[in-house]
Amino acid sequence: MSNELSRGLVLFILKEAGGKLEGATRLQKIAFLITMEAKMGGIGFEPSEYGPYSSAIANAVKELEGEGIIRVTRMPVPGSDKGYKEVYELMNKSAVKGVDGVFGRHALKRGVAKDIIWLWKDAPLIALIEYVYRKYPEYAVESIIKDKIDAEKALSKRYPHL
Repeated sequence: MSNELSRGLVLFILKEAGGKLEGATRLQKIAFLITMEAKMGGIGFEPSEYGPYSSAIANAVKELEGEGIIRVTRMPVPGSDKGYKEVYELMNKSAVKGVDGVFGRHALKRGVAKDIIWLWKDAPLIALIEYVYRKYPEYAVESIIKDKIDAEKALSKRYPHL
C-alpha cells in the first residue's frame, strides 16, 4: 500500500505543480507537509540530515523514472551542499489520471494538499525548510543545516506574525 500511495503522491505533486518541480528537498518537504497537514497516513518519514525524509518517496521517484513516467535531471547549483539540484518533470501525462484518488473521497484533504503545493512549489527553499523545522522540530534533530536555517530565518524575517 505504501508504495502505491507514495507513487500516487509524487504524481499528484508533479501534476499540481504544473508538471515540473525543482529539488529533492522541496519534493520531500512538500510530501511531508501533505502527509502531516492533510492527515494522510501510510507514508513514513524520519529525521535525516536535511529534515524529514521518506525512503518510500525516494523509491517511488526511482520507480517512476525507471518506467519513463517522470524524468529526473540534475541542474548545477554552485555553492550548494550537493553542487546540483534535481529537477522532476512529468513525462507521461496520462499517468496522472486518477491520482486524486490517493485521498479517497476526502475532498478537504485533497484541497489542503493542493494548497500546500501551490504555496511551496516556487517559494524560497530556505523558507520552506524553516517552516517545516519550526512546525515539526522533532524532524530537524538530525539536520546538518539546522544552524544555517536558524541563522537565515527567511520566513520569520519576512512574516514576523507567523
